[in-house]
Amino acid sequence: MIIRFLPALFVVTACSLVPASKSGREHYFLTQVKPVLEQHCDACHNGALPPPALNLTSKATAFTRSPSGRDYILPDDPDCSLLISAVQRGGTHPKMMPRTEVSLTEDQIGMLRDWIEDGAYWPAGESGTLRPQKSRENP
Repeated sequence: MIIRFLPALFVVTACSLVPASKSGREHYFLTQVKPVLEQHCDACHNGALPPPALNLTSKATAFTRSPSGRDYILPDDPDCSLLISAVQRGGTHPKMMPRTEVSLTEDQIGMLRDWIEDGAYWPAGESGTLRPQKSRENP
């Protein structure tokens, strides 16, 4: 009976784009997640009084709750993470992000969803510190 489920298990495992090892997760954060957050989010969401109190400069400040008590980034649950709600631009709510003409691509949003769903690994120290970058136009 277990053999019948092995192909399905392989498909589920093979679909995950986020590496399983700590070094793989760190590399994924540094090469995929960090550049998107720096280019599209951190220009506004940094410093002492970022809007609306979300500071993406470091893990300690990014993994906080909104004034209403919802998590900005809730590891393992992208659907309950305000970050995903904001970047999906699913409506006309004024808090849809980023507040520029340039939206995140479907691939970038999917990558952020995968990252959060996989536990939202964010390294400590200098490698986990974000610095605002100029937003680039989508191709």
